[in-house]
Amino acid sequence: MIKVKHFTIGIGLLLILSACSGEKTVKEDNESKMEAEILTFETLLKEKKYEDLLIKMETIDLSESETDKVRAVGTKFVDQLIQEKNFEFLDSKYNRMRINLNRDDWTKVVKFVEQEKEIRLDEMEQAVRNNDFQKVQELYDRTKGLEDNADFSAMYNYAQYLQTDQNSYEASGALALAVDPEYHGRMREEIVAGITNTSYASPLTFGPISLDDWNWIEREYRNNLFNMERISNAEKERKEKIESARGSNPSLGMTYEEVLASLWGEPYDVNRTVTEYGTYEQWVYGNGQYLYFEDGILTSFQD
Repeated sequence: MIKVKHFTIGIGLLLILSACSGEKTVKEDNESKMEAEILTFETLLKEKKYEDLLIKMETIDLSESETDKVRAVGTKFVDQLIQEKNFEFLDSKYNRMRINLNRDDWTKVVKFVEQEKEIRLDEMEQAVRNNDFQKVQELYDRTKGLEDNADFSAMYNYAQYLQTDQNSYEASGALALAVDPEYHGRMREEIVAGITNTSYASPLTFGPISLDDWNWIEREYRNNLFNMERISNAEKERKEKIESARGSNPSLGMTYEEVLASLWGEPYDVNRTVTEYGTYEQWVYGNGQYLYFEDGILTSFQD
């Protein structure tokens, strides 16, 4: 009986030791995988494959205990970008970087980006004031991160105005369209002076543009953009319906163009009636086939 008891205890100890060994192996495997991931991070950073590194940081599955190791790589990542003055990358990936960095590193990014923005705005303003339009264009081309910045855009458009015949309604109008009437940033006084320029005033021309006109032009411009988009969408839909009609029989609701694109195609004859209530057409195809239109829309048929 004692031997059996000792045997049972022995088996139990073996099972416990086996379980501990298994846990140790899993832990070692996880640590090995993490070391490989960190090595991949370090390699991407060394090779300056920043987009790949950011994607890797976004997609890696981490336990809470492993987060610090990846955050440490994030610190190196930020320091390297700042050292390179890589404003374009940090600015364009601003929100994505925020999710993957600790608070201290994110603070460094914010500070760096804001400082670099001010530097570039200072450079743009100085170039515009000096009429150095080549420098203006170079700054605009290489500073993609500021294309949507109100100050940067306004000064760039003012530089374009300065390179035209400034004493004209066309030049002032183009500047008025390019700059928001609510703009109150850098060089606003100069921009307003360009828009409200009175030097070309004449009974034979439009203008000059007042501040009230500026607001009106902006609204009109936005309305025109909306109408252009609406017309473009309608034209796209018209062409899609015509293409859809090809190879099929006419159906109610089709337009002239859609019917012509259908299997029935051109009629042999058209009988047209115009009244105060609208325009009516009968398209004759022969063999007892007729189509009837009201104001350009197919409303009935006979086959």
